[in-house]
Amino acid sequence: MTRSGSRRDMAHQGHYAGALSRLLAWGADLLIIIAVGTVTVALVQFAINVATPWNADLKHAHILILVCEFIWGAFYLGATWILFGRSPGMSIFGLRIVRSDGSDLDQRHALIRLFAFPLGFLTCGVGFLGIIFSRTHQAIYDRIARTAVVYDWDAEAARIRNLAARGARRRQTRVEVPAEP
Repeated sequence: MTRSGSRRDMAHQGHYAGALSRLLAWGADLLIIIAVGTVTVALVQFAINVATPWNADLKHAHILILVCEFIWGAFYLGATWILFGRSPGMSIFGLRIVRSDGSDLDQRHALIRLFAFPLGFLTCGVGFLGIIFSRTHQAIYDRIARTAVVYDWDAEAARIRNLAARGARRRQTRVEVPAEP
């Protein structure tokens, strides 16, 4: 990492996360949810076909699969928000959920956020406009749960990378003159 990259990471820590970062994190989480759900459906179908005399064809059980995917997605988001204060997609992009006052996310606020999360979609996307237009970048579910999403780059690691980069540059610029025989 470059010195400017380390400074950028340290400078952004604690600031409200922008719309693009949150969208990319949501996309990564959605990809994980769909991939795990698809593999699970395939494994269940395979297990039924191998272990029983019945031949399961889950390709036509769209509603059942959709409901199971929804439940799996809610469990995935809820569990990771409660346990870690972020989802794996948020971790990839250096984001973390905190309470509006800046304190760590607790179980109560994580569950409120989880149950309010569908409102962003049920309002035909209007619930997400706060991420783009408000100063605190809060969606409707963030306002209801009194949470916010902030950048959470590891400032200490960024500072150490910055120091290491400066030390490497000093070593490179130091020219040792060989002693004459």
